[in-house]
Amino acid sequence: MNTSPRHFHPLWMAILVIVMAISLAPVGAAYADTSTSDLAIEILSAPARVKSCETFEVTFRVTNLGPDPATALFVFAATPDQLGTSDVSGVPETLAAGESVIITATIKVVAFGPGDPRNVWIGGGVSSDPYPNTSLDPNPENNRVFQPLKLIGKARGVCP
Repeated sequence: MNTSPRHFHPLWMAILVIVMAISLAPVGAAYADTSTSDLAIEILSAPARVKSCETFEVTFRVTNLGPDPATALFVFAATPDQLGTSDVSGVPETLAAGESVIITATIKVVAFGPGDPRNVWIGGGVSSDPYPNTSLDPNPENNRVFQPLKLIGKARGVCP
């Protein structure tokens, strides 16, 4: 049996033709639905002072400055160790361009010991889930907000 390169020539030509035919077949283009939603958050109301073990509310306004709707909104209350968030209510699934929504966070002073600082802060943040779309926020600086908060009264340590 002769296995010289001349005998493999037709086989290699057939393989090349098949590969070229496959490479010329139409392929669906990848498509990413990108949207732009400039989300902004601000604190509308929050106490300036709270006592040990006190429960209080912070009210935020979230606005979609557009130009596209925002989907799968995520709003959170940011707190130091002395505070704990028990609930964030009023968060919609979507927010149209130009639309605002009021969101309330319920917060409790959970630990205020004798050596703990009395000057703390309360804050919040907003984002939208990019899945399944790719959502870009052109101004991430307005996605977080903070405000000072003073712990007053007698320190009690851990609250029930």
